[in-house]
Amino acid sequence: MHVVFTLPHRLAPLALRNQKVRLRQILINLVGNAIKFTSKGEVSVEVETESQTDKEVVLHFSVRDTGIGIPTEKMEIIFEAFVQADTSTTRQYGGTGLGLAIASRLAELMGGRLWAESEVGKGSTFHFTACCGRQTEGSEKTPAMRKDSVNLIDLPVLVVDDNATNCRILEELLTKWAMRPKSVDSGMLALDTLYKARASGEPYALVILDVHMPGMDGFEVAQKIKQNTNLSGATIMMLTSATRPGDIARCKELGVAAYLIKPVRRTELLEAMLSALGERTIETNQVRTSSHASVNERRRGVRILLAEDNLVNQTVALRLLTKYGHRVVVAGNGREALLALQKAPLDGFDLILMDVQMPEMDGFEATAAIRKHEEETKSHIPIVAMTAYAMKGDRERCLAAGMDDYISKPIQAKALLDLIERLTGVPATTSQKPASSSTEKQEPDIKAMLEVFEGDVDLIREIGDLFLQDYPQQCTILREAIDQGHPQIVERTAHALKGSVGNFAFPAAFYTLQKLENMAREGDLSGMAEVFATVEIQMETLQSALAGFKKEHVA
Repeated sequence: MHVVFTLPHRLAPLALRNQKVRLRQILINLVGNAIKFTSKGEVSVEVETESQTDKEVVLHFSVRDTGIGIPTEKMEIIFEAFVQADTSTTRQYGGTGLGLAIASRLAELMGGRLWAESEVGKGSTFHFTACCGRQTEGSEKTPAMRKDSVNLIDLPVLVVDDNATNCRILEELLTKWAMRPKSVDSGMLALDTLYKARASGEPYALVILDVHMPGMDGFEVAQKIKQNTNLSGATIMMLTSATRPGDIARCKELGVAAYLIKPVRRTELLEAMLSALGERTIETNQVRTSSHASVNERRRGVRILLAEDNLVNQTVALRLLTKYGHRVVVAGNGREALLALQKAPLDGFDLILMDVQMPEMDGFEATAAIRKHEEETKSHIPIVAMTAYAMKGDRERCLAAGMDDYISKPIQAKALLDLIERLTGVPATTSQKPASSSTEKQEPDIKAMLEVFEGDVDLIREIGDLFLQDYPQQCTILREAIDQGHPQIVERTAHALKGSVGNFAFPAAFYTLQKLENMAREGDLSGMAEVFATVEIQMETLQSALAGFKKEHVA
């Protein structure tokens, strides 16, 4: 399956303000869903200008997949939150529906809307629009040519990729930079094209190879080019959607000049080309890699499957783990975790972080299924339980269920990284791990929150925005469930809200929600209203604290 991103060069207003976090969250949700339901084929993301003025622009995003599709009668339900849509639809399509509900609400907050088109068996296209303010004149940044850069004008470039959309994107970019691109869809065609160009006296100066192609992959093509003295003068760049152990060493061995991870930013691609072509006259064995690729094998990090249904907790864990060099795949529940394991190669993951309480299939059920399968394969993946219960006996229960260790929420960075290193033997890829932090104060503690996230103001703003957009609906659900006497809904919603609150160094609110969750689990309806009244006050306090933080730390 291919995932491709299309940003046409005709799209003028690329420099936007204010909406970065909301746009990112919608796209993460829609692309994640598309990948989940597309076992083969393609997922593409496109954006175009729908309308614009001097001050703002309306963008139209499309996320298209070639997956299983959605029945017509389910189209409206998928945009509802889990309380309304927790039916057979949830079990059939995975997830709770809360992600699409949040994405729809985020689109509305940006003055747009979210809708979908689908045909069963042929795939789906999710559309959303967003109204974004433009930056002031002169503030837009474009890629700058280095003073010592090579001349790209009329430079012949051969693009080799079996995915037509990828070829089209690269051709548009290269043409914009006044180069002369040609694309072919296989290694054999690439070699034939290179031979003919050489014979005609107009050889290709640059070859951009996709790594993963049927028949003959990018490395095989590169090897044949380097082995032929008539072709070996071409500079070779490699693009890949997923790194593999040994790739960098093989690039050095073959004399590949650059190795980039898709999707590649335009500025990154241009800089890599300028460096690769400029260094043709310099004898060097250094391979240029994309800045966000975890390809240094001495510091390769750990491959982690994160099973977590809470959107805020997902964001926190994902940012923390990737920051320290680990590679992460996210699953929204136990069933999605099992599917991710099935799709992965035999050595696909080194560790699983498993939330205990999730919809459809919880962490205990998923662990039991994994351990049963391992009895046949004679393998073992360490599984770490994550839970916000923090009750006596939890660790023992997790170990008895086949898990290797246990960590309580809110997750502390140092504790998690130490646990990963102990179970896998692979340290985090930074010279210093975060210091331990305390969350003992009985009010929102901004200083403690900054320590937990190592001063990452952008991350705090991002998860703060997610929380502020989501918690009012959760409070409404709690209030109605308490009034109507539905303890199961109270338990589930209090648990979810507690998981989010735990990230903000506000233990008073965390433990009040835990109390409400425990009361619901025990069926104790008396006194719930009073406890929830405290929750509402604490949520207002947290809202004010986060708003103050955002005002103080303006992006």
